[in-house]
Amino acid sequence: MVTWFYFIVFILILIIIGIYLLRNKNIDTIFTLFCLTVVINCLGRYWMASAETLEMAIWANKFLYVGGSFAPLFTLMILAKLCKVKIPKVLLLFLTIYSTIVLCLVMTIGNNTLYYKDVKLVNGNGYNYLEKVYAPLHILYPIMMIVYAIIMIVFIIYGIRNKKSISYRAIIIISSFAFSVFALYIIEKIIDLNIDLFSISYFIGIVLLVKYYERINMYDMYANIYTSIEKMDEYGYISFDDKFRYANANSFAKKLFPEINEWVIDEQVSATDSYLYNEVVQYMIDFGENKDQGKTIKVDEAYYQLNIREISYGKKKCVGYLLEFINRTIEKKYYNAIEEYNISIQEEVERKTKELIVQQEKIQELFTQTVSALSDAVDAKDRYTSGHSKRVAEYSKMIAKRKGKNIKEQEEIYRAGLLHDVGKIRIPAEIINKPGKLTDEEYNLIKIHPITGYHILKGISENTNIAIGAKYHHERYDGKGYPNGFVGENIPEVARILGVADAYDAMASNRSYRKALPQEIVRAEIEKGKGTQFDPKVADIMLQIIDEDTEYVLKEKDCDIKKILTVDDEPMNNKIIAHIMRDEPMYEVFSATSGDEALEKIEKYEYDLILLDVMMPGRNGLQTLKCIRALCQTPVVLMTSNKSLETYEDSSVYEYDDYITKPFVPLLLKEVVYNMTKKEN
Repeated sequence: MVTWFYFIVFILILIIIGIYLLRNKNIDTIFTLFCLTVVINCLGRYWMASAETLEMAIWANKFLYVGGSFAPLFTLMILAKLCKVKIPKVLLLFLTIYSTIVLCLVMTIGNNTLYYKDVKLVNGNGYNYLEKVYAPLHILYPIMMIVYAIIMIVFIIYGIRNKKSISYRAIIIISSFAFSVFALYIIEKIIDLNIDLFSISYFIGIVLLVKYYERINMYDMYANIYTSIEKMDEYGYISFDDKFRYANANSFAKKLFPEINEWVIDEQVSATDSYLYNEVVQYMIDFGENKDQGKTIKVDEAYYQLNIREISYGKKKCVGYLLEFINRTIEKKYYNAIEEYNISIQEEVERKTKELIVQQEKIQELFTQTVSALSDAVDAKDRYTSGHSKRVAEYSKMIAKRKGKNIKEQEEIYRAGLLHDVGKIRIPAEIINKPGKLTDEEYNLIKIHPITGYHILKGISENTNIAIGAKYHHERYDGKGYPNGFVGENIPEVARILGVADAYDAMASNRSYRKALPQEIVRAEIEKGKGTQFDPKVADIMLQIIDEDTEYVLKEKDCDIKKILTVDDEPMNNKIIAHIMRDEPMYEVFSATSGDEALEKIEKYEYDLILLDVMMPGRNGLQTLKCIRALCQTPVVLMTSNKSLETYEDSSVYEYDDYITKPFVPLLLKEVVYNMTKKEN
């Protein structure tokens, strides 16, 4: 649970920062660096909790300290900026060097006892943490935190004294966040907690700071317009946020109403019996009843047109109010400026809308790629089921289309198919790949994968069908399935579709215990399962698809034997490769001892992969590769005993697909061959 807590906080922080970066054109560099250190810190906490070895936990601790060492520095710099305090260069240099020294000491953990005398990986309540024995130099970190706390207190006192020109809300936000981190640090040291509470403070701090910076950027969007209009004679403006808290005013407005100089930024204006409050502020508060109406006010012997405009930002219709004071004598100039203002805002909105659409498309594409990569990770546990998830997704999409689903629904079912077996991550590979019959205990372990998959995927709120499909795709129409034994149409529709597609691919693909079944047997089994294992309507659609597939195209494409050509002037190397691949029945190895011989064979036969030695007498490997590319686009993996980086860089201009060095590591060679011969390549 703690591990998942760290992971969820990490993901939420990434999402919040990502939304902020997408929505804002003007990005504050220091805030961005602060966000980066927080992300690194939270990732380190999750890594620590899920670490399986002491070495991994030590590296996670180092990763965590990257954020822990520099997040206070960036927090201080943000606070200084908000308080309008310039940090002396000597102090900034000292703090940077000090933080770096602390980080360097942390990086020695596991190699010496400068920072920790001893560390031990401990598991408690399902998560891992380091049990540490501190060395004398560890005191540098608490000292650093105290120094930062003292400096921040000084800045905050300065900001409070100048609160009329500084946003006290911003100071409260950053100081509360900073000192909550320090307080949690002290609490953890006193109580000796093994659970890091910093993640909570970082999450809250990121949320508050993002909201504040968006508010700053909101007013920055109008800065250029204010500047151009302010050049006009006798134009004044006052801005408030949506809670009627004072934000800003130009010099002309302050000349009209000197009491503005007494107002405090980010505070509501106190109710008084003054002309400004009664005729202006109260009018703004009642603006909802007076929309699209203006009023004339008199200041001394001059008359001004008072207009109130809502400030919009992004999708929010109203984030504040702009009060304008315009001398009637320059009314024409005012309308011209407003017209230009409206045009520029409209252009900005259109541009932002287009950018948002592009970003949404990119996010959607990234989501699909991530889902696909996760399904590949599951399939990688068993070579015999490689590509199974993608095929199930394709078959499910075909069924959904014939059921009349729209394109969006088809894509949702496709993604559910990609991830329907994600719970198999929980199942040991030796059980998944077992060639013989499973024991009852092993079969019961297999049966937990829908539950595991559901809990992994249920956080995907955009498409709930993904988690539902993973949980119920092994339910049977007659109620004899698992995990819940649902009957008939009580089984969610997406699961009924996935169940037929999954069963079809299981029969039409190679398994560790048998080859793909003939199409007529597959059809008979689908027909037999109507009303018992399968939804009859979905099964009928699958039977229709099978009947139309006269060439039996819808089956695992990797059923065919893959032909590999090894090219090496040393015959023994060719024999070694053939020996390594001898226990892989899906591969047939051919050999050539020169580039010319290889080219002759390539002209006569088709190969699925070419393993090509770089250094050969006569026509060398790179020259041979150039000739191969003139003949075909067969994947080529270069082989050499030269392990220098220069050799790799020199050959990178050629069109090869991978690069391995001799002597061969059998498992490494097999993995390269397998990945290079998958049908997707």
